[in-house]
Amino acid sequence: MPGPILLPPVDPISIGIDVVMAAIPFIMNAINKGKPNPNDWQGWVALDSKNGQPIGTSAITWIIKDGQSIQNEALNILQYIRNYGTQDVLTYNNYYNRTITAEDLANKLRRGGYVNEANQLIQQMQTPVPIQEASNILSNVTKSTSSLLLYLGIGLGLFLILKKK
Repeated sequence: MPGPILLPPVDPISIGIDVVMAAIPFIMNAINKGKPNPNDWQGWVALDSKNGQPIGTSAITWIIKDGQSIQNEALNILQYIRNYGTQDVLTYNNYYNRTITAEDLANKLRRGGYVNEANQLIQQMQTPVPIQEASNILSNVTKSTSSLLLYLGIGLGLFLILKKK
């Protein structure tokens, strides 16, 4: 009959260290959960598309609503408009049934600590469009209207021809 099985002595300190080391990833996740992320803006376009919302809706949400960190929200909004411009933000949004103004955007940036950027935005919006650029815009509108009228005329002509047959 074999003798009793002897186990090596248990060191409580090393067991405690092992338990703490195994728990560190869980502790870090718990600490970082819900913390502001300065890269949230990178997923907004995909989120808007996935939700079937107009592009810019996520950015607008962050402009009109305050969460845990206004500074982080302002930073994300600033990063978004630096990368995508303001055309999707400073517009009528049918999800919220309202138009976001440059002042709305500047207000959020100011409250987040981005006063200079807010002032630059307002200044850019108040700068009149140069005459040549306004002329180009008017020319494009005229061309679009002419094209639309041409297509409507062709469509009406085809309708009338096919209606007689």
